[in-house]
This record gives sequence, structure tokens and C-alpha cells, in this order.
Amino acid sequence: MDPAGAGGGGRAGFERACRLPNTVHSEIAPALPLPTLPPTLGFDDLRDDEPLAAPDRPDMIMQAANIARILAETNVSHLGFTEADNVDVDPSQCSWLWREVLKHNPDAFKVNKAPAPPPTSQGAHEGPEYQIQNEKHFEHFTTNMNKAQKEPVFPLDDINSRREHLRNELTPDSVASKKPKVRKKEIDNSVSSSGPSIPNSQEIIANFCEIVEDFCGRVENPDDVDGSDWLSLPLNDVKDLVNEITSVRSKRILHEVPMGTVTRLLHVMDRQIQCSQGLSIDAKENSDAEPLVFSALESVHAALAIMTHHDMPKQLYREELIERIIDFSRHQITDCMAASNPTFRAIHKPAENVANDGDDDEEDGENGPVSKKRRTTANLNMRKSSNRVSASVYSAVQKLCLILGFLKELLTTVRLSDSCILQLAKTCFTTFLVDNMQLLQLKAIGVICTVFSSYTQHRSYLVDETIVLLRKLQFSRNAVRTYLLADEEQKQIQMITALLVHLVQFSAIVPDSLKGTVDWSTIVDAPVDSSYPIKCHEAATEACCLFWTSVLERFTAAKSQDMSEARGIIDNLVQDLLTILNLPEYPAAASILEVLCVLLLQNAGLKSKDTNARCFAIDLLGGIASRLKRDSVACSEEKLWILQELTDAGSDGSNFLKNKCCVCLGGRGINIACDVCGRCFHSDCMGSGSQDNLQRDSVCPLCFCNQQLSVLQSYCQLQTKENGKRTAASVSKKSSAPAEVPAVDIVQQILLSYLQEAGLQDDGNLFTRWFYLCIWNKDDPHSEEKIIYYLARLKSKEILRDSGNCLVIPRDWAKKICLALGQKNSFSRGFDKILGLLLASLRENSPTIRAKALRAVSSIVEADPEVLGDKRVQSAVEGRFCDSAISVREAALELVGRHIASHPDVGLKYIEKVAERIKDTGLSVRKRAIKIIRDLCASNPNTDTTHAFVEIISRVNDEEASDLVCKTFYELWFEEPTGSHKHLVADGSSVPMEIAKKTEQIVDMLRKMPNHQPLITVIKRNLCLDFLPQSTKAAGINSSMVASLRKRCELICKRLLERILQVEEGAANEMEIHALPYIVALQAFCIVDPTLCIPVTDPSKFVVTLQPYLKIQIDNKSAAQLLESIIFVIDAVLPLIRKPPQTVVVELEQDLKQMIVRHSYLTVVHACIKCLCTLSTSAGRGPLLLEYLVNVFYKHLSGTNSDRQLLGRSLFCLGLLLRYGYQLMLTSENQLDFPKIINLLQRSYLLSIDFNLKVRALQTLGNILIAKPDFMLKKEIMNLIEATLSSGVDYRLKIQGLQNLYEYLRDAESQLTAESTGKSPVQSTINGGSEVPVAAGAGDTNICGGIIQLYWSSILERCLDTNDQVRQSALKIVEVVLRQGLVHPITCVPHLIALEMDPLEGNSKLAHHLLVNMHNKYPSFFESRLGDGLQMSFIFFETTVSNHKLAANVKSNPIAFVKPGITRIYRFIRANRNSRNKFVHSIVRKFEPDDRNRSTVSFLVYCAEVLASLPFACPDEPLYLIYDINRVIHFRAGAIEANLKKWTSMVQPQDAVGMATLPGESHVVMHEPGVYYNNNVGYIPERTNNNPCSTSDVDMAKVQEDCYDAIALQLLLKLKRHLKIVYSLTDAHCQAFSLKEPPKSGETLHKQSSVPFNIGNSNISLPSCLQDVASVYQDFKTVLHEDSMDFGVYTPSVQRKRPTPRSTSRVRRTAATSVARARGGGRGDDDDTDDDDWAGGARVLDFSAQASNSGRVTRQRVQV
Repeated sequence: MDPAGAGGGGRAGFERACRLPNTVHSEIAPALPLPTLPPTLGFDDLRDDEPLAAPDRPDMIMQAANIARILAETNVSHLGFTEADNVDVDPSQCSWLWREVLKHNPDAFKVNKAPAPPPTSQGAHEGPEYQIQNEKHFEHFTTNMNKAQKEPVFPLDDINSRREHLRNELTPDSVASKKPKVRKKEIDNSVSSSGPSIPNSQEIIANFCEIVEDFCGRVENPDDVDGSDWLSLPLNDVKDLVNEITSVRSKRILHEVPMGTVTRLLHVMDRQIQCSQGLSIDAKENSDAEPLVFSALESVHAALAIMTHHDMPKQLYREELIERIIDFSRHQITDCMAASNPTFRAIHKPAENVANDGDDDEEDGENGPVSKKRRTTANLNMRKSSNRVSASVYSAVQKLCLILGFLKELLTTVRLSDSCILQLAKTCFTTFLVDNMQLLQLKAIGVICTVFSSYTQHRSYLVDETIVLLRKLQFSRNAVRTYLLADEEQKQIQMITALLVHLVQFSAIVPDSLKGTVDWSTIVDAPVDSSYPIKCHEAATEACCLFWTSVLERFTAAKSQDMSEARGIIDNLVQDLLTILNLPEYPAAASILEVLCVLLLQNAGLKSKDTNARCFAIDLLGGIASRLKRDSVACSEEKLWILQELTDAGSDGSNFLKNKCCVCLGGRGINIACDVCGRCFHSDCMGSGSQDNLQRDSVCPLCFCNQQLSVLQSYCQLQTKENGKRTAASVSKKSSAPAEVPAVDIVQQILLSYLQEAGLQDDGNLFTRWFYLCIWNKDDPHSEEKIIYYLARLKSKEILRDSGNCLVIPRDWAKKICLALGQKNSFSRGFDKILGLLLASLRENSPTIRAKALRAVSSIVEADPEVLGDKRVQSAVEGRFCDSAISVREAALELVGRHIASHPDVGLKYIEKVAERIKDTGLSVRKRAIKIIRDLCASNPNTDTTHAFVEIISRVNDEEASDLVCKTFYELWFEEPTGSHKHLVADGSSVPMEIAKKTEQIVDMLRKMPNHQPLITVIKRNLCLDFLPQSTKAAGINSSMVASLRKRCELICKRLLERILQVEEGAANEMEIHALPYIVALQAFCIVDPTLCIPVTDPSKFVVTLQPYLKIQIDNKSAAQLLESIIFVIDAVLPLIRKPPQTVVVELEQDLKQMIVRHSYLTVVHACIKCLCTLSTSAGRGPLLLEYLVNVFYKHLSGTNSDRQLLGRSLFCLGLLLRYGYQLMLTSENQLDFPKIINLLQRSYLLSIDFNLKVRALQTLGNILIAKPDFMLKKEIMNLIEATLSSGVDYRLKIQGLQNLYEYLRDAESQLTAESTGKSPVQSTINGGSEVPVAAGAGDTNICGGIIQLYWSSILERCLDTNDQVRQSALKIVEVVLRQGLVHPITCVPHLIALEMDPLEGNSKLAHHLLVNMHNKYPSFFESRLGDGLQMSFIFFETTVSNHKLAANVKSNPIAFVKPGITRIYRFIRANRNSRNKFVHSIVRKFEPDDRNRSTVSFLVYCAEVLASLPFACPDEPLYLIYDINRVIHFRAGAIEANLKKWTSMVQPQDAVGMATLPGESHVVMHEPGVYYNNNVGYIPERTNNNPCSTSDVDMAKVQEDCYDAIALQLLLKLKRHLKIVYSLTDAHCQAFSLKEPPKSGETLHKQSSVPFNIGNSNISLPSCLQDVASVYQDFKTVLHEDSMDFGVYTPSVQRKRPTPRSTSRVRRTAATSVARARGGGRGDDDDTDDDDWAGGARVLDFSAQASNSGRVTRQRVQV
């Protein structure tokens, strides 16, 4: 096709057509006026063999509605017929067409009254106006498509060249060179002259032959027989010839040209191609190359135009010519790609030249060296050229696109050889390596798909080439996507993805009989088996399996550095496939993804042994499943009127709204209605194509397709009956009437009709529709019986000859139909299986896989949160709430938390399990659980979340989550809600309903709490807004916010008081205390701020209201708690009331007095005494009552009363009266005699036989000392307190003594707090006296610190007491002392470290909390005492293990309960390298004792166990420990071994003989003890005779010291070996470690947790005599032998390399011999003589060359 040959207008049309994108819409059809019903309806297409009177053909039945309409409009009055001439006819005797016409118009065949003549006007599709409108429509269409196309380097070619294979279509040149209006006339002319006369054809052929003869004559040289000197014709001459060939070809008579003429012409074309082989279009320096190349391209065009014409002789298809055409095209395509892309030129062009030089010389041997020179010059110039594309390259690319189109037709015209096919396919695959050749790539896709469809034996090769191409393409997350999708808002996919999808769709081969123009007889006679569609679907599935199997196999076999590339490739493919999923043109996308999912669910994915492959499979499946779920949700929400047919399939189909548009449901402006179903529409809602159809035919798409399928179905049944393919039963069953068409088939047919009308009429469109039919056939249970029906649906338009573009529905409707139909295929149905296996992956052992699976499930839930309501999902997600990995637990909570607010009904199912996670060990998990519950309560205030509130408030003391807890309750309870909430409670209260609900939530929560202390903390922090971020505090807190907060708290207190009255008044049982939780809640608010219970209008309201409840007569625990809380509220409020009512004061005083004397619960008595003291002070009642009570109780104590209960009560009350009333009684004239009272306690009660009275007296003394703290400085009291804190007394006395000190410190702290905040304690001014503090001396920091320092050592001793309660009491004192700063913090570090191992969880947590605070403030203090703390922990460990009631498993493995504490200590110092090294070094130093401080061997074992249990996280940590061990071994091992050797040599002969039975010797010397002792006997006499010392001269203390040091080093060596095994550390790792080098980031530590640290086979007991030293010496040498030489770096004398190890048996023999020689003495160089026999792995230190122990130590390797 030559666009240059056309005129100017033709050139513009051609260029405009070339710019059309790869769209499914035709650019010509919308501009052509298609008549609705031509005058020659039913006659022009009849064959000669078709009888005219056979009206029951399907195409005639389809025109029944048109016939009925025409008959209704027909005027037959001129024939003279009247209504009387009507004849009644039996319908059963008439044809099927007759009956169908009557269905549409019962009066169609009756004579009606003559209608009025219609006004004269032009037809709907005639006249110049319609032509102008069509022309504008065409121009508008092409303009929009040009805008939608992304501009490439080359303007796009004419897309309609993809349809050149159709028999009835003109060539692309003729289409592109004519304007629409002109083409319409030519088409009409061609129709009218479709049958040319014989003379005209012969004349055309004769003229063409003359032109060919003239053309060939100018080229051929008669003198040159072989044709080597033939001339090259000008380019214009070749173009003219191409135009002539195209003209004859368009008339479809090219096959009538004589054989000789065509053969001669093809021979000339072949010579023109040969002359240009090897030349490049981009040769700048060779100007002759370009015309030759273009001439050859035109020759290729001419040759292919001839060979692709139908009915050409087979002799024309010479294999040499076809191969030369393909080779030349390949070469030119490569040159054009290299010219347009410098990257391709640099990478591929040089390699191609080198690889193909030999081949080119062979193929072009006749051209000689000139051709080779031309190629070299062209290639050189190409490398020098820039990226600017020349006009010649542009024109060549356009021509190559046409050539590829012809080659595609040639593939189906003639059967090509395998070599041609492979070379052509390889050439097409090469085009994808350049990004800016989109049109060429589109043509290549068509060629490859045709090969894939027509040459099935090469399918595996094409798939392999596709995979190879995948690996060659650049990969990234945003891959180059240049394949533009039709009308998809500029969405694009990769060309390689488009190729894959088309290959799969071309796998389902359309029967050959259906590829051309067909009619009903063609369908009936088609040789297609009933199982053929299923086989086509299986072929497509096989192609998908072949592709994905190869891709996944290469992914799993890829190396780590290539795996990311493979992941990117697969990710991009899946992303593209999901992009085109459910688009009408790409049904194969679902099949490709389905096969991928099946493989990923098998061994290639979730069941793979490779963790990376399983993780990647989970990622892919999660993305695919989420898309499926998203589509399912979108489909369920879709309200398209066509899809209502699917949902209403079971109804009568008449449930649509009358007189309303079915599209927009609007009622106004309806101007279209369907005559069949009555549906109404707006013209704008239906779109242009359907609008024209409805205005003309008045049939909606549903009814139209229903009619189509009804006709096809009925005719198929008739045809089946005629052929005898049905049984008699089935015939009789269905003989009456055809079955109703299913709604699914109707919707499917709408989609097929849309594709047939709106898509390009090429092979791709046909294969797409056939692929749909194969999919639907597979899911149809009766498909085998309806094969003709399915074939007819494929060609329904041609069979029924309907009116053309009647079903051009909007594309958006088509996509929605695809989406709805896609929900019924097997791919969408596989969602449940994918989800089930993803949920199963949540139970995998690997936390990485579990986290991946959870993210995959999360993406599915993101698409549809209702999935969380599925029981399977709920069970799986709740199971991950308890996952061992914190990240998985957090991800599971995040999954629920994202949707719990938007779907509270789903959130309620998870609320209990989420609340349990508030106690999680992971901080992020705890915080997320709290936020989830907060969001749920905020979104659904009426939810019962009492249990969740209890769990949240339990974390208020959690330092890391306390701010979030307080903020949560602030938002739920104390924050002013938005909007108006002024609705009051219905019971007459002035409290808003919203406040009342919050109050009930607080009370309900308190009912389930053990105490109200957490609530107090929450209220306290909320009132001061302490939980706000530091930035907010620094900017300043809004005063209105604080005022609003206090106002809400006051309203809550007011509501609590109202509820107390209501609950008690309505109580049915007087013995039950229903108001207790309300009182406790009120007490909590009052503890934080008593002013909340003092209304401005009535300050004494709370006191007056609560005072009557003091008279209740119930005596149980609940009543006591109620009274205690009421008394506390009154006690807190009284000092703040300026003038309390005197009647209330008097009555209150009497009630308190009575309860002090009579109440059975001492906690109530305590509260009464404190409140009475406050009342006497604030109400001005004076000390008289207090003095009276003191005297009463003192008389009881000093008398002869023997009632122990009364004495105990008197002691208790006396102490409290003196503690709280001392300040007031100082103003009295009667001064108290404290020494007298203390003397009474010491004399009568502290020494009492009754232990309860002794404890009570000690409590009374503590209360007195709080009032008079200076007494604790007296020696007598000091001795008394020290005695109570000594280890020998009863634990109850120790607890009470510690409790006294704790109460004193708390009083002192409260006094200091009150002074610092400006709220001094209650003060009293009596008779003008001075103001005196309540607790005299308690606020004096100096005296407080002095007192604590006196007893500090005793308190620390009690921290390590054997009793849990004693330790707990002492630790509470330490907490207060450290908080107040009364002692130096460093003094308690060892004890706190020891308490980290406390079996009582509360003690260990508090000790850890104090250590963390201390480390943050004083890191140097903490680190300097770590070693002492370890020793203290060992002492505590020994006493606890022996005395504590531990579990049996802990008893068997005592170090188990020490490990958590050591782990906690190490973890919070591990962040700093110096700190952790100091910690490790401080422990290792314990193995280097000096003469003054030598620990026990048991302590060394304990230290070794501790070091082995440290939670190392990076390789730097165990390497430093080995480094430090090596240091100790290097400096100490030599001297210790020499000393042990000396002691062993002093053993007497008789003692040496007895050593054979020493305990522990059986495991010494490599399991050959007999050899050791037998060899030793020979050396003993000599050694004894030369020994200058005797046993009596040995100092056993020194011997034991050396043995102790040997055991210490032995433990270190065993620890070192254990570390190397557990952490897989080699000698090279250990030697390469250096303190100067920083730790390497990214290194991981692999630990074998199953390897225990075992020292059970070691002899760690010190020798009691000199004979036992040999055992220690031998054990020491054994561990030295077992140790490696990695610390040899410390010894500069070691230079030799290790020899090759010998056999094991030789090692044992030489080891025994060497040890015997070393111990027996012999020659001085015995140890060195065996150096050549060293066997590797073991070593011994040799000190035989030393002059003394202080000499230089050297190490040499000997055989052991």
C-alpha cells in the first residue's frame, strides 16, 4: 500500500487513519449510513439452490417484526380489497414465519382502512444533512482517538490493515486514500457492479499483463543468464506496479492472471530483494542504499500482495522467495529499531554483526565484497547517528508494518516451513525490545498469534520465547506500558502482557468453516464435534500452564540476586492482568490468573519448601483474592437494568418500573419505549447507537437478543429433529414449543453482539468471541446437546442478517456485563479456596509467612469488611491475636481495627479477644488494642464494653501505655462531646443524660475491678491533663478545656450522689449494699480532688446526704467497705467547709465515737478515728473528746483486763489517736506522756507471750513514732526496731516493722507534696497558738533521711528475705526512699539486681522498674555495681532455691527462674555497646579472683550459667565474650598448668598407685584410663627419688587455690565451646573480632536453642589432699585439648600452621602417651618431641622451658 500515490486528500486521510490507536472500535462503520431494511430484503442474498418459498429460515424469522411493521403500514386500497375479503386461517397450517409475524401484529394479514398518506420527506438516512452529520461524526471520532493515543516516535499506522484478510474488504491503500463520502459512493458502485462481465475482466487482465511484461523487460538482461547483472528499477516504477497489483487485487481477479506472467513478476521481485540484502536504511554515507532498500520493500509488498490473494497457484509459493522475504524483513526491522533506539543499537547491533558475518557471506555470496562493505559502512554510520529518527526510517517502518500484515495473511494462505516460521517468530519477538515501536509491536503480536493458532507444533517454542523476552525486558515496579486499552481513561499495559493474553485467546482455535462468511447451512454442515469447545478451553489452559510453570520454575531456581528481578516481572504481569480483568476484549485474563492461582496453591507456591516462594505466592494470592472480592462487592451493588434480568431470573420479568427510565429511574422526558417488554428509556441514557435502533425498531437490547436466541434455539431444535439426533421421548416432550431462553444466555448474547458490532472485524475479535463461548460451554451442563446452538451464536449476525449496529451499547454497560458474567466463572468461584488456604497459612510455623498471610487477608478485608464476619476468618484472625510474634499480633489487631468503627456489628464479634490483648507483652499490641476499643465505643456508644474498660484501666500503671489509657478515658468520659447534649435525665435530675450514661459506665466497670486505685490514677491524670504530649503542655493548656473537664467531673459526682439515694431507696433487701460501687466511685473522685464534692450553692450537701448512712446496722464486709468510703469522703470534705452545720457535726461526732468503740472491722475504726480528728480540728470541737478516748484506751491497757480482743482494739485505737490527734492535743493543757506510753508497750506487750498482741503493740509503736519521729533516733528505740528487722524473728514482726517505716515515709512524702503544691495539710489555730503540722517532723527531710539511713542496711537485708511478703514490704520502702532521694542510689543496686530473680512476679517487676529508672538517671552507678549484684543474686538464688516452694521443674533446673531476670537486665543495657561489654566483663572478672576475694566454686558455676543464658542478638556480643575468655586464658592458663604439674609431681609412689581408683577418673584421657595409669607407673620411682619435697611440706591452701583457678578456667573453656556450638562461630570469626572495629550492620545471629549448657560431667570439687590434685590437673588439660586455637592471636610465638589431622585411633594413643610423659617427667623436652604428631582441634600449654613460675609463658602445640 503506497500512501504517496494518492492525492492530497487521500494523504490526509491516510495519515489520520495511521494515528488511530489499537482500539476495538471501527473508525469507518460509525460514518456509514446503513439502511434498516433494503428493498431487496431476502432476495439479493439467496443462492440459486435455495427455494424461494422456504420462509422458515432463521434469517427470515429474525425479520418477523420488520415484516409486521411493513405490512401494518402497507396501503392495498388500490387493489380493490376490502375488510370483507379477510379470510380466517388456521395458524397451525401456516409457516413458522407467518406465526411469528402474527405475534407482532395480529392484523398484519388483514385488510384495514386506508391510512392517510404520510408527508413527503427524505428517509431517515438519506440526504445531504445526514451525510454532513456522518462526516462530522467521523472527524470527531478520529480526533478523539488521536488525543487518546500517546504520541510515539513514529505516527501510528493504519489500524485497519489488521483486517486485510477479509474477503469483502478493500485494500488498506484504497481505504486510506479516500474520504468517507467518496468511499460511500464507490462502495455503492462496487455493489451494483459486483458481477463484472467477462470482457471487462479479460481486458483488465490483459492490460495488467502488458504492464508486467514492460516492467520485467526493463529489468531483465537477456545476455545475463543467471541474472547477476540485472538492473535495479527506480522506486517510482516499483510503486506504480504495486498500485496496479493492488487495483487488480481489489477486483478479486488476480488469480485469473496467467501463471507465467505472475511467475516472471515474482522472479523479478525476488531479484530486486536480493540486490538490497545487507543494506541499511540508515546508511548516511551511502546515498545509493536508501533507494535500493525502498525498492526492495515495495517489491516485498508486491510479492506478498500476489501470494496472499485467494486461489493463487501453489507453484508461486517458492520457499526460497519466502525465506528471502522474511530474512530481508528481519534485517530491515532490526536496522530501523537500531536507528530509533541507541540502547538497542549499542547492545544488539554489534553482537548481530559478529554473529551473522559468516551467515551473511554465505547467503550473499553472489553480491561479493561490495555488499559486505556496504553493510559495514551502514553499521558504522548507525553507531555514529543520534537518536533523531530520519524520514526514511519513518517511511520504512510504515512499510514494514504493512509487510507484517501481509505475512500474517500468508501464514493462513499457505503452509510455511518450520525454518520460515521460526525466523519470522524470532523477528517479531525482537520488536518488543524497543519501547517506541508500538505499531510494529502490534503487528508483531498479530503475526505471533497467527503462528500460535495455525502452527500448533510450535506453541511451546513461542511460549519459551515469550518467557525469554520477559527476562530481557527492563523490569521495575512501574514497567513501560505502551499497549493502550480501549476507552479505559488512558490505562495501558505492557506489550508483553498483551501478547500473552492474545496467545491464550488464540489457543482456542475457531473452526475453519466459521472463519469466513457463513450461513445456516454452513453451521449445520460444520465438521465440529460436540466436545470441540471443551478441547479448545483445555488447549488454552494448557498454554497458561506451560507459561506459568516455566516462569515459576525459573523464579524458584533463581539466585537471591535474581529473585527480586523475577518478582518484579511476575508482579508486573499480574498487575496488568488485573487491569484488564473483566474487560470485554480480554476474556483470557481470567483464565491466565486462574491457572496462576492453581499453581500457587500447589507445590509452586503455598506448598513449596522455599520460604521465599511461599511468601511471594501469598502476596500474589492476596492481591488476586482482594480484586475478586472487590469485583464481587461492586457487582452486588450494581443496578444496571440489563443485569436485573439475571437477578430476576426466577420472576416473571415484569417487575421493572412503569413509566420510568430503566437506566436512570427518572420519570420525565421519556421518549423511547420497547414494543415487546414495555421498558421506557431516555434517549440520552441509551446512547446513540441503541437510540437509533429503538426509535426505528422499538426493541430494547434484551428483547432483541431474546428474539435472536429464540430463533436460533428453535431452529437448532428443528434441525436436530430432522437429523434424527434426538430420541423419541425428547422429541415428543419439546415438539409443542421451544424452551424459554435463559436470562444468562440473553446477557451473554448482548456481550457477544457488542463485541461483534463495536470491535474490529478481524481474527482477534472472532477468537475473542469464540473464547467466551468456550468458557460458557464448559459451564453449561447440556453443552454437548447444543453444539450447533453455540456455533450459531458465534455468527448470529450473519446467519440472521439483522440490521447491523443495533446493539452498540455504551462501553460502560459492556464492562458491567462482563463483571457480572465473570462472577459466574470458575475463577471467581475459586475465591473461597484461595481464602481458605490463606487462612491456613496463618497457622504456619514461620512468623514471616504468618505476617504475609495476615497482610493478604487484610487486603481482602479492605475490599469487603464483611469478610471479618465469616466464622473461618474470625477464628483464624483471633488465633493470630495470640501469635508468638509481636508483629503478627499487631497486624491481626490492625486488620480488625481498621474496620471496627465503620462496621461495629463486626467489631462486636472481636471485642472480647481484642480486650485480652490489652495485657499483651508487646507495647504496640497493647496500644493498638486500646485504640480499637476506643474507636468501637466512640462509634457505638450503646455497646456493652465493661469488660474491655476493665482491661484497659488495668494498664494505667504501664509506663509505656499509661498516656494512651488516660487519653482513651478522657475521650470516652471526660471530653465535652460535640453537638448539643442538653437532654436531662427523666428522674428529675439536673444532670444531662449523656453524663448519666458515662457515670453508669464508670460504676459498671468498678463492679468488676478488685480495687479503685486504677480509677483514682485515671481521674488524677485527667484532671491535670498529664497525658497530653509535651509539645501541647509547652504551648500551654487552654483554661476553658480545664474548666470544662472540672465541670464534667462535678456533674459525675453529683450524679453518683443521686444514684446512691435512688439505689438505696429502691433496695428490696436491706441486708444487701447496692450503693457500694457508687460510693467507691465517689471516693475515687474525692481522693483526687475533694473540691469536686463541694457544690458552690450548697457546700455541705455531700456531708449532709451521706451522714445518715453511718447508722446502718449491717455488719459484713460490704457494709464495712461502704462505711469506710463514706467516712473518707466526709473526712476529705469537712476541712474545706467553712461553717459545717452544727447539728450535723454533733450527730457525726456521736456516730464516729460509737463506731470507734463498737465496730468490728478495724478498717472502719481507722477511718472513724481519722475523721474524728479532722472533725475536731475543722469544726472547732477541741481535743477533749480525743483526750477522753486516749485515757479510756490507756486505762484498758494499763489495767488488769485479760480480754485479748479488747486489749488489741485498745492498742490499735490508741496508736491511731496519738498519730492523727497529736497536733490537736498539743494545744491542750494536759500534755501526753509519750515515754510512759512507750514504756508500757515495751514492758507489757512487746514482750507478751501472745503473738497477736505483740504485733499490735508494734503497730501502735509505729503510729506513735510517726507522730514523734525524733524518738527513732534514740538508742533504745533503735535497738527495738533493729531487733524487729533482724533475720531471726518471726516474719510477721518483720512485716509490721517494715510497714511502720513505710507508713512514716508515706506521711512524710504526703507532707512534702502538700507543701510543694501549695495545699498544706489541715492546720489549726487554737487560742491564738502557732500553726503546727499534722505529722510533726514528718515533713523534715533531714530527720527523715537520717532515720532511714540508720535502718537502711537492715531494710536491704530484708529485701532478700526468704519470705515473699517481707521482701515485698522492704521493696516498697526502697521504692519510696529512691523516689524521695533519701539515700545514695548506688547502695541498693546489688539488691535490686538480685530481686530481678524473685519468684514473685510483682517483686521482680518493681525491682526491674527501679533499675531502669536508675540506669536512665545514673548509668555509671548501675554499671559499676553489676558484678556485686550478680554475687548478691547468687546468694539470693541459693537461699530461695532451698527455702522457696518452687515448682518441680524449677527445682530440677534452678537456673530457669534466674534467666528471665538476667535477660531483662541485659536487654535494657544492650543498646549501648560499652555498657553491655562492661556487664559481660564484670562477670568474667569473677573468674579471676585475687588473694583477698575468692568466691566459691558454686558461684563460678552460677556465673557460667548466667553468661550462657544471655539473650545475644548480634554476632558482636558472643564474640566479645569469647574474646574476654581468651584474654583470661592467655594470661592465667600457663601458670596454673605449671603449678598443677608441680603439685602432681610431688605425689609419693604408693599414692600414685592408688590414684587408679580416684573418683571421676573414668572419663579422663580420651576414654583410655588404663593406658594412662600403666604408663605412669614406670615414671613414678624416678620422679620420687628426684623429688626434693615431701607431702608433709605441702601447703594445702596453696594447692586448693591453684585447683580453684584451674576449675574457674575449666568453666570458661566449657562456656566458650558452648557459645561456639550454639552460635555457629568458627575459629576465623573469633580471631577476626576486634574491639576497635564497629559492629557490622545487617549481620544476623543464628542460634541453636536446643543445645543446653551442660557441666554435669566436670569435677568441680576442690581436692582435700595432694593425691586428688591429679584429677583436677587431668580435667584441666582435657578441656585445654578440646579447646581450639582461636586465641592464639595473643601468642606471638605460634607461627606454624596446623598439620593435617591424623586418624582418631592414633590421636588417642599418642594423647595417652603424651600425657603420661608430661606427668611422669622424664626428659625436659618430652612435650616438644610429639609436636609432629599434632592431630588438630586440641592443644596444651607447655611451660617446660620456664625457669620459674614468674617467667615468660609461651604456648606450643603438642600431640595430646
